[in-house]
Amino acid sequence: MSVDRSDSPRAHVVTSGNFAAVPQGFEGGEGSLRYVIKPEFQTVPAPGDPGRVLFAVPRGHALLDLAAVDLADLDRAALARDCELVAAAVRDHFDELVQVVAAFGPHGTTEQQAQALVIAERLGLTESAGAKAGGGLLGMVVIVGACLFASCFASCPPKKGETTPPDK
Repeated sequence: MSVDRSDSPRAHVVTSGNFAAVPQGFEGGEGSLRYVIKPEFQTVPAPGDPGRVLFAVPRGHALLDLAAVDLADLDRAALARDCELVAAAVRDHFDELVQVVAAFGPHGTTEQQAQALVIAERLGLTESAGAKAGGGLLGMVVIVGACLFASCFASCPPKKGETTPPDK
């Protein structure tokens, strides 16, 4: 599997779907942390029957909903353990981690995505495996996501330059 990209990075995502939590996918997650990652759900016409619609779940992006998190659900010890688990995987299995990321890239297939889950489970980097090892990974996503959002929004125009929606 090639992880090289000849195209430029994706600078935006156009969406017409809805983002909804799938908390049952994070059986080891604590409380509100199970609601932080929301995949997109789109309705698409059924092949051969345009009067019927199907749900599609694009796998190239998801919403990171930090506002869904109750900060009391963040656990310092679990976050520290997450850092240890991820650091060990990066040191010892970097090429396999790259395969996991590539599976959800522009040329990833459903087969590669299924293999990504196998790799993540073997490395103990699924949320449930992390929880069993004293971590959980969702808290790490919240902390890292918030820090990266801070970096991103530091480059955005100040609030006075934003447009206020007409219903406010």
